[in-house]
Amino acid sequence: MVEADLEIFDRDGYVILENAIDAQQIAELTAAIAPHEADRPMGRNAFEGQKSQRVYSLAGKGAAFQKLAEHPRVIALIDRLLMPNYLLSTMQSIRLHPGEKPQAWHTDDAFYFAPRPHPLPLSVSVIWAIEDFTEANGATEVIPGSHRWGMEHPDHQDHDIHPAVMSAGSAIVFDAALWHRGGSNHSRGSRLAISPQYCQPWLRPQESQLLIVPPEAARSCSDRMRTMLGYSIHPPFIGQVDGMHPLRLVDSGYREHKTSDRVVADRVLVRPVANMIDPQLKQ
Repeated sequence: MVEADLEIFDRDGYVILENAIDAQQIAELTAAIAPHEADRPMGRNAFEGQKSQRVYSLAGKGAAFQKLAEHPRVIALIDRLLMPNYLLSTMQSIRLHPGEKPQAWHTDDAFYFAPRPHPLPLSVSVIWAIEDFTEANGATEVIPGSHRWGMEHPDHQDHDIHPAVMSAGSAIVFDAALWHRGGSNHSRGSRLAISPQYCQPWLRPQESQLLIVPPEAARSCSDRMRTMLGYSIHPPFIGQVDGMHPLRLVDSGYREHKTSDRVVADRVLVRPVANMIDPQLKQ
C-alpha cells in the first residue's frame, strides 16, 4: 500500500487516503475541538478566511490530536518522504462556514527560501476531512504536478484544478510545494478539517512545539511524538541542549530505556554523518 501511495504522490504531488480513520475517532476529534471553537472569532484576514475558524497549536490541546498526527498510514508515507527525526511543523483545525470565498493559491513551504523545484520535499502537509469534503462546501483544491513547477504561479497560466472530494475520515497528503487553496463554501453546512504539517529535521517549524508541549507535558507523549515535537537530534548535533540529547529532559530513565526498540530519536539516514556525531550526544 505504501509503494502505491508513494507512486501517486510522486506523480501528482498528493495522494488521498480514503476512510483512514473510523467514525469513533472522528467523534473523538469533533468533541475535542468543540470547546476550542466555542466563541472562536473568524479569521483575521482573507487568507485565514473571514468566514472560517482556525484553532492552532493542537499538539498541546489533547491526546486525540497527537494520535491523529501519528496515524500509521500517514507516518509510513512521511518516513519515506522526509529525513529521520522530521518535525511536526504545525497542527491546526480549519472550519469553513457557509459563504466562505476561495483562498488565494499558495504553497505551504513558501516561507522557506529555496529554489524551485525542490529535489526533495521540504515539508509534507496533511488535511484530514473531519466532515465530508465536497465541491459545494469548499473542498481543498489542488493543481496536480505543480510541486514540480519552478517559479510559475497559478494566476498566470492555464492549469487543471482538482477538488479533493473525500468522505469524513479521509486525508489528502501532499508535498508542501504543491499549489493549492481552500475552496468556496456555497453549501448550508460547514467543512471541518484538521491539518498537521511535517518538515525536515533541519528546518524551523512554523509553531514552537517545545513551548506548546513543554517537558512536563511531553513526559506522557509517545516516543514518536516526542521526536516530532523536537525532543530529538538531527545529526550531528541540531537540537542538542547543553551539548546533550534533549530526550533527557523528558525521560528520567533515558539511559536504561535507550534500547534497540526505543532509539527513534537517534536514527540517522547517512552512515558517514553518523560517524561525526559527538559521543556525548550519543550517550
